[in-house]
Amino acid sequence: MEALLGFLMIFIIGSFSLIGLFMISIREKTLDKILFVLIAFATGTILATALFDLIPESIHHLEELNLSGAGIAENLVFIFIIFGFVMFFVIERFIYWFHGHAHEKEDLLVCYTGLGEGEDNSLVRTSGVKSFALLNLIGDGLHNFLDGIIIMVAFLSGTRNGIIITLAVVFHEFPQEIGDFGILLYGGFSKKKALFFNFISGMVALLGGLAAFILSDTIEIFNLFFLAFSGGGFLYIASTELMPEMIKEKDLKKSITQALIFLSGLILIMTLVTLLPHE
Repeated sequence: MEALLGFLMIFIIGSFSLIGLFMISIREKTLDKILFVLIAFATGTILATALFDLIPESIHHLEELNLSGAGIAENLVFIFIIFGFVMFFVIERFIYWFHGHAHEKEDLLVCYTGLGEGEDNSLVRTSGVKSFALLNLIGDGLHNFLDGIIIMVAFLSGTRNGIIITLAVVFHEFPQEIGDFGILLYGGFSKKKALFFNFISGMVALLGGLAAFILSDTIEIFNLFFLAFSGGGFLYIASTELMPEMIKEKDLKKSITQALIFLSGLILIMTLVTLLPHE
C-alpha cells in the first residue's frame, strides 16, 4: 500500500512539469520579456538546491551510513560532487562539439541568446539549441530521479514520513519547474517541445521510485552517490552556464532587478529547506 501511494505521489509531482501549459498561449513578445525574470529566478533556485539541499542531503546520508558502521571517508562525498561537476563539463563539451556544430550547418532549430550590451528587450534568434538547455534537462532528470528515490524510500519507512517528504519536494519542485520551462525556451526549444521534454524529465522520477522499490535494502549507498553527483552537476549549470547569461545584461537598472530576482530564488529554496527539511 505504501509503495502504491509513493508511486502516486511521484506521478503527481512529476506532472508539475506541465506547468508550462499556461505559458504556451502567451504571445512571443510577452514571453520574451518574462524569460529575463525566469532565468534569474531559476539560477537562484538551482544554485540553492545544490548548496542547501542536494549536497547537505548527501552528507547526511554519509553520516547515517557511518553510524551503521560503513566506515566511509568524508572526502568521498566531495569526490562525488567534483565528479558530477567535471562530468557535466565533459557532457557540455560533447554537446557543443557534436550537437552544436551540426546545427550550425543545418540551421534547423532556433535558440535565444542572452541580452548583451546594445541589445533590446527582445531575445535574439540564432541557429542551434544552446547546450545549457540540454544540460538542464540532464540535471533536472537526475534531480527528478532522486526525488523519486527519496519519496519512495520515505513511504517505505512509513506513510506519515512519506507525506512530509512529499510536501517538501512539492514546494521545491513548483518554482523550479517554472524556471526549467523558461530555461528550455531560452535555450532554443519551441514551446511545445519545451513542454514535452520537461514532462518527460518529470516522469523520470517514476524510474527513481522503481529503483528505490527494487533496491530498498542498499538504497542509502545508491542515493549517496546520486545526491552528491547531482549537486556537483547543478553547481556547474548555475555557475558556469546560467550566471554568465545573466552577466550579459549591461543596463544598471535591469541588472539590479535581475540580482533581486536571483536572490529571491536563493531565499525561497533556503526558506523551504529550513521549514521543510528532508527526514
